[in-house]
Amino acid sequence: MKKFLILISLFSISAFAGEKIDVTVKGMVCAFCSQGITKKFNEEGVKSVNVDLGKHLVSLELKDDQKLPNDKIEKILKDSGYGVEKIEIK
Repeated sequence: MKKFLILISLFSISAFAGEKIDVTVKGMVCAFCSQGITKKFNEEGVKSVNVDLGKHLVSLELKDDQKLPNDKIEKILKDSGYGVEKIEIK
Protein backbone atom coordinates (compact mmCIF):
# COMPACT_ATOMS: atom_id res chain seq x y z
CA MET A 1 0.00 0.00 0.00
CA LYS A 2 2.85 2.39 0.85
CA LYS A 3 4.48 1.85 -2.57
CA PHE A 4 1.17 2.64 -4.25
CA LEU A 5 0.80 5.91 -2.29
CA ILE A 6 4.38 6.90 -3.06
CA LEU A 7 3.81 6.32 -6.78
CA ILE A 8 0.59 8.35 -6.67
CA SER A 9 2.43 11.16 -4.87
CA LEU A 10 5.28 11.18 -7.40
CA PHE A 11 2.84 11.22 -10.29
CA SER A 12 0.94 14.12 -8.74
CA ILE A 13 4.12 16.14 -8.32
CA SER A 14 5.32 15.53 -11.87
CA ALA A 15 1.88 16.14 -13.37
CA PHE A 16 1.84 19.67 -11.97
CA ALA A 17 5.53 20.51 -12.32
CA GLY A 18 6.55 22.99 -14.99
CA GLU A 19 7.98 21.76 -18.26
CA LYS A 20 11.79 21.56 -18.46
CA ILE A 21 13.67 22.40 -21.63
CA ASP A 22 17.38 22.07 -22.44
CA VAL A 23 18.77 24.17 -25.28
CA THR A 24 22.24 23.62 -26.73
CA VAL A 25 23.46 27.06 -27.81
CA LYS A 26 26.33 28.12 -30.10
CA GLY A 27 28.27 31.27 -29.29
CA MET A 28 28.00 31.47 -25.49
CA VAL A 29 31.47 32.15 -24.10
CA CYS A 30 31.31 34.42 -21.06
CA ALA A 31 29.40 35.54 -17.98
CA PHE A 32 27.98 38.47 -19.96
CA CYS A 33 26.41 35.95 -22.38
CA SER A 34 24.90 34.12 -19.44
CA GLN A 35 23.46 37.31 -17.94
CA GLY A 36 21.92 38.42 -21.23
CA ILE A 37 20.30 35.08 -21.95
CA THR A 38 18.97 34.81 -18.41
CA LYS A 39 17.49 38.30 -18.66
CA LYS A 40 15.76 37.57 -21.98
CA PHE A 41 14.10 34.39 -20.73
CA ASN A 42 13.10 36.01 -17.43
CA GLU A 43 11.29 38.66 -19.50
CA GLU A 44 9.24 35.77 -20.95
CA GLY A 45 8.15 34.77 -17.44
CA VAL A 46 10.19 31.57 -17.28
CA LYS A 47 10.29 30.09 -13.76
CA SER A 48 14.05 29.45 -13.79
CA VAL A 49 17.00 29.75 -16.17
CA ASN A 50 20.33 27.98 -15.71
CA VAL A 51 23.21 28.64 -18.11
CA ASP A 52 26.16 26.22 -18.25
CA LEU A 53 28.84 27.89 -20.37
CA GLY A 54 31.09 24.82 -20.36
CA LYS A 55 28.38 22.62 -21.86
CA HIS A 56 26.87 25.42 -23.99
CA LEU A 57 23.56 24.56 -22.37
CA VAL A 58 20.60 26.70 -21.31
CA SER A 59 18.16 24.87 -19.05
CA LEU A 60 14.71 26.37 -18.68
CA GLU A 61 11.97 25.47 -16.26
CA LEU A 62 8.57 26.83 -17.18
CA LYS A 63 5.86 27.83 -14.75
CA ASP A 64 2.95 25.43 -14.41
CA ASP A 65 0.80 25.41 -17.55
CA GLN A 66 3.19 27.82 -19.33
CA LYS A 67 4.23 27.03 -22.89
CA LEU A 68 7.26 28.34 -24.76
CA PRO A 69 7.31 27.04 -28.34
CA ASN A 70 10.60 26.03 -29.93
CA ASP A 71 10.36 28.78 -32.55
CA LYS A 72 10.03 31.38 -29.77
CA ILE A 73 13.10 29.98 -27.99
CA GLU A 74 15.07 30.06 -31.26
CA LYS A 75 13.97 33.64 -31.98
CA ILE A 76 14.99 34.86 -28.50
CA LEU A 77 18.44 33.33 -28.86
CA LYS A 78 18.99 34.30 -32.50
CA ASP A 79 17.89 37.89 -31.82
CA SER A 80 20.45 37.89 -28.99
CA GLY A 81 23.21 36.79 -31.37
CA TYR A 82 23.39 33.05 -30.63
CA GLY A 83 22.74 29.92 -32.63
CA VAL A 84 20.59 26.99 -31.54
CA GLU A 85 21.96 23.49 -32.04
CA LYS A 86 19.28 21.46 -30.28
CA ILE A 87 16.15 21.86 -28.16
CA GLU A 88 15.18 19.00 -25.87
CA ILE A 89 11.97 18.92 -23.86
CA LYS A 90 12.23 16.76 -20.75
